[in-house]
Amino acid sequence: MVGRDWTSLALPSGHAWNDGRAELLDSGLLETLGGELHAAFESLRGKSIRGKPMVPGHMRSLHAKMLWTILRANRLGVVVETGVCNGLSSAVILEAMHRNGHGRLISVDLPEFSDPSLNSVDVWDGKAGAVIPAGREVGWLVPADRRDRWRLELGKARDVLPGILNAAAPIDIFIHDSEHSYENQAFEFAVGYSALVSGGMLIATDIDWSDAFDDFWRDVRCFGAHRVFVDPSCAIVVKP
Repeated sequence: MVGRDWTSLALPSGHAWNDGRAELLDSGLLETLGGELHAAFESLRGKSIRGKPMVPGHMRSLHAKMLWTILRANRLGVVVETGVCNGLSSAVILEAMHRNGHGRLISVDLPEFSDPSLNSVDVWDGKAGAVIPAGREVGWLVPADRRDRWRLELGKARDVLPGILNAAAPIDIFIHDSEHSYENQAFEFAVGYSALVSGGMLIATDIDWSDAFDDFWRDVRCFGAHRVFVDPSCAIVVKP
């Protein structure tokens, strides 16, 4: 299943994947964002929070390239993502939308900062050490001149996501990259998929953290949904 070519499901043509990757590489965006993250976390090297090493928590390079190419090739309108942290994925999405001259992004995040005194909400016990450096804001990697298409909502997905999706639906893409507990993944997959337009995509990351994606797929496959894996941790489901 992982060996199947996901691009045939998510992209309009066979050359779009090569073109998208080349464009992103030429832009230098991932290199720039990676450099900013490295510099911001240099002072946090070796430090921990809740007994776990502090890390930037950014998405994998393959997943960033996948998002970029899907957005650039399909010129999609409304994207909703959960999980922002320092904002690498948000920055990639918003730059793609800027180049398209089209689209808007709604992001949901429950942030955790490197300074424990700034954290007023208990996080999921299974959460690793992804944090935002003290003195930085949620999604700080997103440049000021790319924020005109962005709406950021802070809070637990279960509390804020239903209202957002009710107002924004139908949406073109829903991206899960927040709390990876079974309960939250099952919730987000269900409500995110329900809000999709016909032909819309649910992009689920870290599906290997729980059985929620497998259970979700059993619920939707009989209604004509299509599924493909980008890698063992990420899948795309297209709504019929």
